[in-house]
Formats: sequence, C-alpha cells, structure tokens
Amino acid sequence: MERHFSSNDVDCVHQLRTALSPALPYGPTLIPLDIMVAVIQASRDAHPVTMKQLCAVLPYSVTGIRYNLKQLIEDGWLNKARHQEDRRAVHLLPTELGKGALSEVCERLSDYRPQ
Repeated sequence: MERHFSSNDVDCVHQLRTALSPALPYGPTLIPLDIMVAVIQASRDAHPVTMKQLCAVLPYSVTGIRYNLKQLIEDGWLNKARHQEDRRAVHLLPTELGKGALSEVCERLSDYRPQ
C-alpha cells in the first residue's frame, strides 16, 4: 500500500532538519547525530557506552562510526573516559556542548507548530 504524505508530514521533517542544522555538526550526514544520541542516552541511563557497544547498536560501518566519533571527540562534542574498575574499557561520554546541542534542537522543535 502506497503511503501518501501530507503537507504537515513534509513540513515536520523539514523542520526537524532545519532544527538540526545550526545546533549539530557536520552537515547532511546523520551518523554524528546518531552517535551523539546513543552516547547521551546511555549516559543518561547511567550505562556509558563503549566503542564496541556503539558499533553494535548503530546501522553504520565501523569505519564510518570511528571517523565520525573521532571528529566529535576532537571538536569537543563527546569525551572518552577510562572505566574506573577496568582500565582497558573506554567509555564515551557527552560534553556540555553535546548535551546543549540536543537541548537546542528540542527547543527549536517545540517552537514548531504545524499549520
């Protein structure tokens, strides 16, 4: 069955992309956004994610995840931290910049009201 999109559907998705653009890095690719969301959700739930776990939950190549993760860390969106009990494990954690960016996107979306 063919899905027909209403004007509101298109406007909503356009508004989402518009809200993402100024707040989050790296243009049209959604890989950095998906990485940030996964890291922030895991941190919020008190279960910081490792690189191996991140690769298992995201539908991208390991190379694509590593490349984007490196950029996010270098640009201050995310941090790496050694696990206190197992120094071999490295957890990924959001920075204030990363958490603030997601808050900004939510704020922009809450201003959107379909017509």
